[in-house]
Amino acid sequence: MSMNRRTFVKKALTLSAVSCCAPLSCFSSESIPIEWDLMEEIEKQKQAIYTLNFASPYKTSSYSTIPHLHQILKFHIETLSEGKIFVSIFDNGQLGTGTELMAAVAHKRVDAALISVSNLSRALPLLDILNIPFWAGNNQKYLNLTSSKSWKDLVLKPIQAQGKFQVLLHHIVGPRTLSTVKRSNKSIILPDDLNETTLRVPASKVLNHFYAMTKANIIEVPWGNVARMARLGLIDALDPSIIGLHAGPSSLRQNLKHISKIESVPDAWVTAISQHWLKSLPAKLRNVVFDSAKATFEDHLNTILDIELTCQHNFSKLGTSIYTPTDEELFVWKDRFGHKQPAWRSVKKQLLGDLKTFDKLLDATNETSPYKLS
Repeated sequence: MSMNRRTFVKKALTLSAVSCCAPLSCFSSESIPIEWDLMEEIEKQKQAIYTLNFASPYKTSSYSTIPHLHQILKFHIETLSEGKIFVSIFDNGQLGTGTELMAAVAHKRVDAALISVSNLSRALPLLDILNIPFWAGNNQKYLNLTSSKSWKDLVLKPIQAQGKFQVLLHHIVGPRTLSTVKRSNKSIILPDDLNETTLRVPASKVLNHFYAMTKANIIEVPWGNVARMARLGLIDALDPSIIGLHAGPSSLRQNLKHISKIESVPDAWVTAISQHWLKSLPAKLRNVVFDSAKATFEDHLNTILDIELTCQHNFSKLGTSIYTPTDEELFVWKDRFGHKQPAWRSVKKQLLGDLKTFDKLLDATNETSPYKLS
């Protein structure tokens, strides 16, 4: 390809928001592309030998504020496979969100999906190790970890050996925050600010364990219901990353008062793919899928900073304050809840089998990665 990578990413992101061809009945009137785009996609699907049905909670058109990479992954797979694989994208939660997508891939109703690690952890508990606080929350540390040999050998290979899912692509979305809703009239700077606060938690046993160590009243709420709960004042706080909060359903971002960047754990998303679908491909095309994922990830690194800054700017316009804790304030969080605390020993053993494995992963967060955030 003659164009440089940054130019390619910009060109790929200007593709029609629904260059992914789902049946017409799946599109709202505002998302149906002009006729020649639709016809072109229909012809591409007819010519393909295989179809990858990919589901996502997010709108394809929201690429400037959500690192979902719909268009780029589709472009790479279709191009590198020379049209043998067609990627059909079902976006905006058409086929579900969160744990619904996990179940859809597990039961072969879709071939791949964009899912948060917290929601995927019910099927792949090993990934929940990321939700032990204050060891991999920083973006570069998370990137170092997930691109390391230790991560591949100690986490991804055991997941692959289970024969159901394969992690195709990691998405860097930023570290989790502690953020309050407007109805609560609170801000969370130190752990004691969580006292008597109703905190929404995702479907992660490890995050539940973390927040149970605080004095918050924790409540597990499906992601699709969070905005309504915030508007009604039924929750006071929640923990997604800045990008995750901005991407929240039903205009969640308009109901937020204060965001505290405690960088506890990565708000990790992955594109998970069905091994059943992968095994239906000849070896050469399986390699095409993996090569496409690698190329997509490299493109992703060129967009993440701009996306994060755009989300922060939009929150500022909405009047939501964003606070970066001081080193002294972060020390209090780490001292009470960090990965070195004895309370995490049993969790590490349960997920990894022993403590030494966690130490190897911890070391990997400080290794030099072949990738850098640009």
